[in-house]
Amino acid sequence: MRRVLICPICGSIEIELESGGYTGKYMCKSCGYIGSFIIEMDEGEYEELKKARKIANFLEEKSEKVYRDEKRNSQRKSDCL
Repeated sequence: MRRVLICPICGSIEIELESGGYTGKYMCKSCGYIGSFIIEMDEGEYEELKKARKIANFLEEKSEKVYRDEKRNSQRKSDCL
């Protein structure tokens, strides 16, 4: 499988080599990150990571909504007292 380079800041695979050599730096076209630290994995692993991120984001959004709803309900109860 093909290897992909991933930005450690935004997770994009739009990475270019900024300067060469063993101590080269990479640049992310998406967020502008420039640095020598970069994540490398194969395409299959990257697709799994994207799926896991989507699931994590979905769950986070749902838990935030539940928290807001609970907070709103508790405020309504205290307003009635």
